[in-house]
Amino acid sequence: MSYASELQQSTELFEKEVLGRPVSFAPIYQSIEKLKKAAAIINSERKLQELEGKNWLLTWKKDPIKVRELNDRLMMTERAFTNREGLHERPWYKHLIYGPSQYDDYGSKSFPGIDDALETAKNLNTSKSWSLVQHEVWRVARAIKQASRVLIGELK
Repeated sequence: MSYASELQQSTELFEKEVLGRPVSFAPIYQSIEKLKKAAAIINSERKLQELEGKNWLLTWKKDPIKVRELNDRLMMTERAFTNREGLHERPWYKHLIYGPSQYDDYGSKSFPGIDDALETAKNLNTSKSWSLVQHEVWRVARAIKQASRVLIGELK
């Protein structure tokens, strides 16, 4: 399963939980499409296939700069999924895509900030609490878009 497909499935699960509420997951779906396109560009450049092929060692020896450049882009893509402010009420957790659940000490959660905001909104059921859910959706969407841009080399 691809990273983008996994993000899409997680988004669909959250979307089912907010039916009838003033929350739109369209920004995340749009950003996931950008991530899919970025991944397709990387694959079309044949960079991954060259490195994963039978002669990857020869490729690495011939062009270590190419290997380093791709590796740097992949590392920076992962970093783009983080936010220096961290999660709401848990600023020490910086990753917006995967992190520990506030409500399950043993489990990891996709979109932990959205999950936290959604649980709060379900309990409080105020317009402000639902606005916070939408805010978290926008934060995640921005992170995914940023990661897409880094992946294809638009941002360094």
